[in-house]
Amino acid sequence: MAKAQLFKGVKRCSRLLPSGLMICAALLAENAKADKTIRLELSNDVILSSDNQFTNGTSVIISSEPVSSLDRTGGTPAFGKALLARAIPDKPGLNYRESWVLGQNMQTPADIEHPALIENDVPYVGFLGWGNSFYGFDDTYFFGAQWLFGWVGEPALAEQSQKAVHKAIGGDDPEGWNNQLDFEPILNGYLSAKRRLYRNAWFDVALSGDFAVGNFFTFAQPGLEFRFGNRPQGFHFIPDPIGRGMDYDANILPTGGSWLYASVTLRATYFAWALPREGNLLVDNEWTDRNRVSIKRSVGQTILGLHWIGPRFGAHLSLWLSTDTVDDRNLPASEDPRNSFGSFMAEYRF
Repeated sequence: MAKAQLFKGVKRCSRLLPSGLMICAALLAENAKADKTIRLELSNDVILSSDNQFTNGTSVIISSEPVSSLDRTGGTPAFGKALLARAIPDKPGLNYRESWVLGQNMQTPADIEHPALIENDVPYVGFLGWGNSFYGFDDTYFFGAQWLFGWVGEPALAEQSQKAVHKAIGGDDPEGWNNQLDFEPILNGYLSAKRRLYRNAWFDVALSGDFAVGNFFTFAQPGLEFRFGNRPQGFHFIPDPIGRGMDYDANILPTGGSWLYASVTLRATYFAWALPREGNLLVDNEWTDRNRVSIKRSVGQTILGLHWIGPRFGAHLSLWLSTDTVDDRNLPASEDPRNSFGSFMAEYRF
């Protein structure tokens, strides 16, 4: 009974949080000083003529101005900054920033016009979340940590979002949202570290390592990040949907410059837990109990990017390609076992 009352209380609060978070984001933007950044990220798999697994994500990221020590970043109430700071070295020469993210993403099976429960494909998942990250970086090192809070289920409003977009563009009506994963609060933590291995006038490469633990994703992820062309110092942001990785802005941008470059990121991920492919962890759910999907624990990704950064504005196009995330032997013929999508980001510094 106590568990049910707790979930009911969190669920009620979840209906009020989106408006409150939007007000917080607006206040941060209103009080922003020079060198703060606001970034809008839109990700969708339509560029690959697909509408299964991850299908759409939208997020807003607000990053503070760089400062010379972790103590000078804004910080969050209670445990936020004090806990995350344990993973970030405080040493001279690093730039330190804080970022806030608010976003929504969704997942569907391939046959979105089938109203009944589909047991041999990934489930319908809606996620709405917000998080806070702290990180320190220069042109050689990056250290960061983030916490993320949110929820999956009806209060994530993914059904309403997808139906509104599909109606506007004349797409198929998704009829299976009654079978989405049930309401479950999400708490996730992330650690990230990068080390520049080589840099010359037109090319550089960095080694990266990412870790996540929580009931949305738990994984370990080594990678290599390549950049080609006229690049700024620092590290480019990889457009993961909210909840899939850490959010940050680690560019070092002298006043008045502009940059145009391409990036290639190679990553290998081992998933100890992935809610979008395994179902609810904390509550009972029909799809979770009855599904016949066998997931791949080890997944490879190649992320291709094209980046332009001007004195105030920036734009980033990315293509996120993955190996199979689920075993295709039990999948319907229309299902693609990979989880690939495209992403567009626009940013403004002020």
